[in-house]
Amino acid sequence: MSTSKFLRAESDCIVGKRRRLERFLICSTQGYFPVLVRTGRQSLAVILRTGGTHVSASATLAVSTSKDGGKCWSDPVQITPRWEDSRNPAFGVNAKGDLLAAYWKASMDCYVDTPNGLQWKNGLKVKGKVPTMFVRRSADNGRTWSKEWAYKSELLTLPSPYGRIIAAPDGTLLMPVYGTSRKKRKGVNDISILLRSRDGGKTWGDESLVAVGHNETSYTFLPGGRLLAVARCEVPYSDHVATLFSDDGGRTWSKPVPVTRRGEHPADLTVLASGALQLTFGRRIRPMGCGVLFSADGGTTWDTDHEVLLAGDGIRTGDLGYPSTVQLADGTIVTALYYASGSDTVNDWGGWGDVSCQAIRYREEDIRA
Repeated sequence: MSTSKFLRAESDCIVGKRRRLERFLICSTQGYFPVLVRTGRQSLAVILRTGGTHVSASATLAVSTSKDGGKCWSDPVQITPRWEDSRNPAFGVNAKGDLLAAYWKASMDCYVDTPNGLQWKNGLKVKGKVPTMFVRRSADNGRTWSKEWAYKSELLTLPSPYGRIIAAPDGTLLMPVYGTSRKKRKGVNDISILLRSRDGGKTWGDESLVAVGHNETSYTFLPGGRLLAVARCEVPYSDHVATLFSDDGGRTWSKPVPVTRRGEHPADLTVLASGALQLTFGRRIRPMGCGVLFSADGGTTWDTDHEVLLAGDGIRTGDLGYPSTVQLADGTIVTALYYASGSDTVNDWGGWGDVSCQAIRYREEDIRA
């Protein structure tokens, strides 16, 4: 007598209307890890990785600006020397309008000199004994930059800035940072922390722990002063993003609650003029690019019945995304993201190259109707 088994599986489907959104080139052949900030009613600045690949000693950081809401962009202005692998930027604007950029010098921690040149090697060389995180300031919209100053973390041996620097209701600046904990934590590589500055970004400190086993974290203040974070979970666990809440300015946090699926990370948070909360996240799963979710209750729940595929034209690998989103004074939303192995725009506009940083312009009604 033969027997048979009923095998059942589930997979995602996409149901909805197809739309065409404006897309503009920020820069080609470069542009990893963009962080976008608004500097005026229609003006923007973005920091990005230039002069090398995802991991390369030759690469550094540069800033590009736009006066027309992300349609036209200046040539990127390099802000740090090459051959130090300055990377993983945090970026923001203080109350005076100065741009602030923080970064980690990977050359101090993870490179060794070989006959074939500088080569990446996992493991810390300085082990937190000297600072490997640095900050610079620009008072002229990114055209020139101050000398860098170092920051030595109390909680991290390897501090890596990440994402947008934001301002608290009292004016305190908050910088997202993650990395290797000074305190040994079994089975955990990264922790996520917050740094604070009360003098416009000149000095930083007053660190607080946000999440263990998480890294690349975005923050936003909700109406009423509640602080919301969305953090990337470490790869060995699930490689999704999760939300956390703080009602005391980031001193203590709720437990992480997963929001996206595996391969959907990292994410950025934007409170829209309508009151809706937008979560923009990288998609390392096909269709590869950028996804969007909305919340009407400040991130407690998310409308997963209306998930938006903002961009799904990544071609070869999942080395892409890191979306960064802001809303302009006229209501236009701009999302910056990068591609490292091609997008459909390469076919339409060959000069964009396999590696590029792009800006998508749209309105809330374009992707919610």
